[in-house]
Amino acid sequence: MHPEAPPEGIPREAYFGRERSERIHSHLQSVAESVGLRMKPRDVIINSRRALGAAELAREHGLFDEMHHALFRAHWESTGHLEDVDDLVRIGTGIGLDAVELRDSIETNRYDGVIDENRQAASSVGIDAIPAHIFGRRYLVVGAQPYEVLKQVVDQVSAAE
Repeated sequence: MHPEAPPEGIPREAYFGRERSERIHSHLQSVAESVGLRMKPRDVIINSRRALGAAELAREHGLFDEMHHALFRAHWESTGHLEDVDDLVRIGTGIGLDAVELRDSIETNRYDGVIDENRQAASSVGIDAIPAHIFGRRYLVVGAQPYEVLKQVVDQVSAAE
């Protein structure tokens, strides 16, 4: 999530620099390919607040998992623009949300307080990047990691219990 990003996004190379941007892209592609995922490269970093707000509405309607997966598919496998209200409404109605309610919740920033609270909570435990996972309330894994890394952490948590 990059709240500093304007709606049109920030070019990845401008944000990370060319070398780091290429390393990040290469790492993501490698991890995705190793588990059979298809990821289209994105050349901009988006402001995801609108998508997070749409996901919060979906959570209220018991459709968070469906929205979460639909947003990821739209962003990484398709041409969805998660900063665009019309795209978010299309994605949300595709999983069963009401278009009028969804559009209103996005345009009025209904979930900004929840998003800010979640960001503060994440920051307070050292999360400053996505993805991030906390295992067993003790182990923080940040960034796209290979399956083996995640399995190792799960094994450690299981052994400690």
